[in-house]
Amino acid sequence: MKPIIRAFNVTQETWQLKKPFIIARGSRTATKTITVHITENGFTGRGEAVASPRYGETDELVLKELQHVSHAIEQGICREELHSLLPASSARNAIDNALWDLEAKLSKIDIGISSKLGWPTSVSTVQTVSILTPHEMHKEAKLLEKFPVIKVKLNAQHIIERVQAVHQGAPEAKIIIDANESWDINILNSVSDQLEKYGVVMIEQPLKAGDDAHLIDYTGLLPIFADESCHTVKDLPTLKGLYKGINIKLDKTGGLTEGLKLFKAAQDMKFDIMVGCMLGTSLGMAPALFIAQHAKYVDVDAPALLAADHNFGLTIQNGLVSELDQRLWGA
Repeated sequence: MKPIIRAFNVTQETWQLKKPFIIARGSRTATKTITVHITENGFTGRGEAVASPRYGETDELVLKELQHVSHAIEQGICREELHSLLPASSARNAIDNALWDLEAKLSKIDIGISSKLGWPTSVSTVQTVSILTPHEMHKEAKLLEKFPVIKVKLNAQHIIERVQAVHQGAPEAKIIIDANESWDINILNSVSDQLEKYGVVMIEQPLKAGDDAHLIDYTGLLPIFADESCHTVKDLPTLKGLYKGINIKLDKTGGLTEGLKLFKAAQDMKFDIMVGCMLGTSLGMAPALFIAQHAKYVDVDAPALLAADHNFGLTIQNGLVSELDQRLWGA
C-alpha cells in the first residue's frame, strides 16, 4: 500500500476586536489564532486553535504541542490515533478539525453527511454583552434588542443592577448569564430568584470548576449549565444531578471528534446542550455549527466581535447565523 504523505504547516494571526471584550477574568482588545494546514494529494484541510490561559495554555505551548505530533501527522495518522498522542486541548482541536476538513475534500463527502448531523443552514446564536457599568450595558443591549437571546457576562459585583439594565435595554430578549466561575453558592442563592423577573433563563458556570458539589445546596429554579467544569465525556458522571446542561466548546473537547462523542453521551444522560466558542474566527466556529444546529442554546458570536474575518466568513444578523459557506470549511 502506498504510504500517505502529507505536508503540515502552522500559521499565526492576530485579529483586532471592534471593542474591548470584558469578562470576570479580564479583558482584551484583540485575539490570536493558530491555524493548522494539512495538505494531501493537492487538498488542504484547516483547523483553528485559540490558546486559553484559563486552562494553562499559551501560544508557545500550543505551538510546542503541534510540533510534537507534526511527524505523525505527516505520516498519515488518523483522528482517533491523534487522541492517543494529545490530550483534549486547543492544539488537538486545530489538528482534529483540519483532518475532518481534509477528509471531506479527499472523499468529496461533506461533513454534514459524514457526521450524520446535516449541513448547518439555520443556526441562531446569542450575542454577548461584556462587563461594563449598568448604564453602558443598557446601551449595548439596546443595540441587540431584536436578538432572541442575549448572553451577559458578569462578575460578583452589581449583579442585579447590570442584569436589570440589560433587560430594560432589550425587554423582549431572553438572557443567559455567564459568571465565568466568579460566584459562590451564597451569591448564587441570593440572586437566582430575583433574576427570573428580568428575563434570565439560564446561568452558566457560576461556581469555580472543582466546587461543583456545592450546587447540591442550590435553592433556585433557574437551570445551571457547566462550562469550565465540562471538557470531555469523562466529566459527565460527576456533573449529573448538579447541572441541567453542559456547554460544548471544541477547544475544550480537543476537536469535533470528541465533541460529537460528548454531544451524544450528554443527550443519553439527559443533559441539555449548549454549544459555545472561544474568541476565534469563522474558521474556528465552523466545526461547532454542526452540533450547534441541534443544541438548546448556541454561543458562536465571536465573528461578530471581530473587526475583520476570513474570506467566506459567517455573518450574524439579529441572532441568525448565515449558512456555512462550503468554501470556508467542511466540504
